[in-house]
Amino acid sequence: MSQITKRYKPKTQPGQTPSRGRPAGPDPRLAILAAAMEAFSRYGVARTNMADIAAAAGVARTALYRVFPDKRAIFRALAQAVQDEALAKAQAALEGRGTFAARLEGALLARDLHLLQIGHSGPHADEIAELYATQAADLAVAANAALVNLLAQAIKAALAQKAFALKPSAPSPPALALVLRLALEGVKKEVKDAAAFAALARQVIRAILG
Repeated sequence: MSQITKRYKPKTQPGQTPSRGRPAGPDPRLAILAAAMEAFSRYGVARTNMADIAAAAGVARTALYRVFPDKRAIFRALAQAVQDEALAKAQAALEGRGTFAARLEGALLARDLHLLQIGHSGPHADEIAELYATQAADLAVAANAALVNLLAQAIKAALAQKAFALKPSAPSPPALALVLRLALEGVKKEVKDAAAFAALARQVIRAILG
């Protein structure tokens, strides 16, 4: 589950009318994003309109439009938030306990499992995935670059500290980080079940790392 919906529970379901004067809470942007995520997951993006999101968030439509000009802007903000959460999970795994190889594997799995569970599950996963490809592809490119940079820096640091070793023929840390990301991207495209993805991804990572 996304931290967005954990931190904020929508006040109503799409189609219901919120009570007059109901406050949206200290962070209306978070309320709106949580309501939109719930509505998109349950009803699909096409069937959800701005009025639905405003009602579920407990804000007036005028207040909603002050924060987000349209549904596309909400969708992109959600996509960015999910990518940020996924990268944070990778960072946390890298900073955890265990050998560096285990932490590196954990970082890759934590990030991609989060994206898989958020974006590739539910009755409207295909619609959401298609919209993500057409409306938020630039966010994915930036997020992937951020992940590769994070992994490369971690690999460099582990090599310098002699906490990790690579074969003489192994690629440079940036190249290795890119290979790992691309390999798991391929697995993710073919395997949508989280448990099956994790099992195959572990095999792929260990094969690459040797």
